[in-house]
Amino acid sequence: MTQHTFGEIADEIPTKYHLPLGANIWQLFKDNGWEWLKYFFTQFGKTIYDLAKIRLNESIETAREVIDGKIPPAQADKTLTFAFFPVVLAIRSDLQQGTMKLLFGESADTTFLFLHDFQDGDAQFALNLHMEDGIPVDWWLIGQDDEFFDRRHLKLGYRLREMPKRSKDLDQAATRIIDTLRDARNERTPQWNDSAYSLVVTWCSAGLNMVLEASSFEVLGSMFDGIASKIGYGMKDHWFNWWPTPPLAGSFAYGGLSGKPKFLDLMSGLFTEQRLYLHPTEQEAHPLINKLVPECFSFMRNKWEQKGMLMPYQTYGRIPPDMKNKNIFKKADAEPGLLESKYPDDPAGRLKLDDLGLSFEEVLEGVYLDITKDSRKADVSPKKIISRKHGRYTEFRQQENVEKSTK
Repeated sequence: MTQHTFGEIADEIPTKYHLPLGANIWQLFKDNGWEWLKYFFTQFGKTIYDLAKIRLNESIETAREVIDGKIPPAQADKTLTFAFFPVVLAIRSDLQQGTMKLLFGESADTTFLFLHDFQDGDAQFALNLHMEDGIPVDWWLIGQDDEFFDRRHLKLGYRLREMPKRSKDLDQAATRIIDTLRDARNERTPQWNDSAYSLVVTWCSAGLNMVLEASSFEVLGSMFDGIASKIGYGMKDHWFNWWPTPPLAGSFAYGGLSGKPKFLDLMSGLFTEQRLYLHPTEQEAHPLINKLVPECFSFMRNKWEQKGMLMPYQTYGRIPPDMKNKNIFKKADAEPGLLESKYPDDPAGRLKLDDLGLSFEEVLEGVYLDITKDSRKADVSPKKIISRKHGRYTEFRQQENVEKSTK
């Protein structure tokens, strides 16, 4: 099959130089080209409202059952759902409330905003949560055609949907967007006027790169790369922007590429106790995906079954392309390997489904593994499965006392 090349990407695409940072979205581009990706992003924008609602509802319902005692502590530490924020990363249910409170404080609003790479940075979707003591007490979702995106900044007069393209970079855009969202929040729920506000602004290509990833460590790595793309990789702007970044994580994420191991240590500890979770794709979402972009499932199946998934230590040991050297982009069509990341023991060190004794369909439901950054391919076996599936549908191993890995 003919592979598409970097030179085919139009210069006006704002994320052109970011794309090689994302292994999944970069491979999909090489296989299918930009016209297909444009279709993919547009369809995703139309369906993300429904997909996010499925994901968030399960997270909230599972949290309620943990708080009510319907899911006991002995099971909560093996039950994972997607985090209240950011919504692309799974978290263990017994860690959800404490982590959210640690990162965002006692009372906070958080908004996750997607931008379309091809449509001049237009906003596609927004998810907002208000959390008290780490628990959502109010939330809303809006799609790309919602009139809320026409709300204007009180001083500048810019509409919310156009602020990214009317700003010099995503930092300035994030500040303006938060101003507008805070004004709306204070009108709608004045009792929370003094609450903190956090915003994630991500290009669709960055967000989808994470959505298509199974490994919780790789999702964290993608998050770091998106945040660090401006300082660490020399890009003109961020690919993924968390504003303001929580002090715990921001000191590593905005400090350059050397901060990545500490970022991975911190965030994987807060979200999965530094164990590997293979993210699910909810069953309710399968019909939409199969109807609109069935290539996603074929891509994931080939990757998981044939190529394999990266072990955590390989994520830590990744050597990214030297993207500060702009000459590699000029040579990329003739030498495509210049834009590829390198990993230790690749491909021999990768995890394959056969190593776990699971099918593609079973892994697609989610798997929590007693595998850490100290684990190697030789350590992998079905005995490393702590639990399968996610949320209220989690299935646990008969042997409840899973041996803890040495951190």
